Amino acid sequence: MRRGEVWTYRPPTQQARERTVLILSSDGVNESERPWLLGTELLEQDPQDILGVALDSRLWISTLFLTRLYRGWLVERVAEIEPGVQDQVDAALRAALDL
Repeated sequence: MRRGEVWTYRPPTQQARERTVLILSSDGVNESERPWLLGTELLEQDPQDILGVALDSRLWISTLFLTRLYRGWLVERVAEIEPGVQDQVDAALRAALDL
């Protein structure tokens, strides 16, 4: 798993729904044995916020919707975002977290 990859996330409980998520944690964290990573869910609508980023013509993320992701529930890598989009995500994260 690497920063900027898009994965299907499937918790095993019936109450939890399958989601598509973007990995945001650093590759150092992602390559470690840590069970939890950082990410955000992909959105089908523009969040109408300066901290939102369009991943392509139909999917968005909001850097205000950060969540931790359990590594064991990431089931399938489906894509990787473009480097220019990753730069936009990074800038939005820096703004959201005042880094």
